[in-house]
Amino acid sequence: MEVVHINEPFKIQDLPLTKVYVLDDWLTQPLHHHYDEFITMNNMWSKSNQVNSGSSTGLPHHSFWGATFFRHDYAVDKDVKPENTYFTRYLDRRLQTEFGFKWVRFQYAGLNSQTQGLEGTTHQDCEEDDSWNLSFLYYPNRYWNPAWGGTLRLYDKTQQGLDGRDEHIKNHQIAEIEFKPNRLIMFDGRIPHGADAPDPSARYMDRRSLVIRGDEVRLEEEGENYHADDRLSYIR
Repeated sequence: MEVVHINEPFKIQDLPLTKVYVLDDWLTQPLHHHYDEFITMNNMWSKSNQVNSGSSTGLPHHSFWGATFFRHDYAVDKDVKPENTYFTRYLDRRLQTEFGFKWVRFQYAGLNSQTQGLEGTTHQDCEEDDSWNLSFLYYPNRYWNPAWGGTLRLYDKTQQGLDGRDEHIKNHQIAEIEFKPNRLIMFDGRIPHGADAPDPSARYMDRRSLVIRGDEVRLEEEGENYHADDRLSYIR
């Protein structure tokens, strides 16, 4: 799997994506810092982001702190105040504008938070037949020491749970992407992936990520793009 670092957004021409695209410094520093401060100080977090195992014990494969903004038809999650969704809605609208697409079947927008010991299990964001999907990851942390880890790993097959994770990385990893503040990643959500927990040296620091994804998109038609004024209207 080829990981391509780009300098600016581009209009998508074909789907499914055959490469993983990485854009650094996506937001201006004031917007980046504003968003991270907003989500850090907000009380909307809960221990709700799970990958269930089907075990008779009822225990999940992993359980992160999370916060859900929207699901499916942009219905606001019942535990989130509508005013807390405005900036995330702006970011979603901005993604559609800059990359030239519209959601047909929107799936999810929300946050993940991992601290040391909370390894991410391998998973896919959508079903195999959803070839016109898109997944975005944005890393809002204002500061991150590279020694703290948090690498995103991509694989050629899924794995259930964390048992044998080292062997799975050795035999099936096809790419890895460093965790870096203000970094945006765009990829085909059918690619199995999972994120490392922060190294113990990070102590209480958490690896935060915003997920925006959909099971199906359509590419923008000529003259259909949003205007800058439309995007800014989502900031209150």
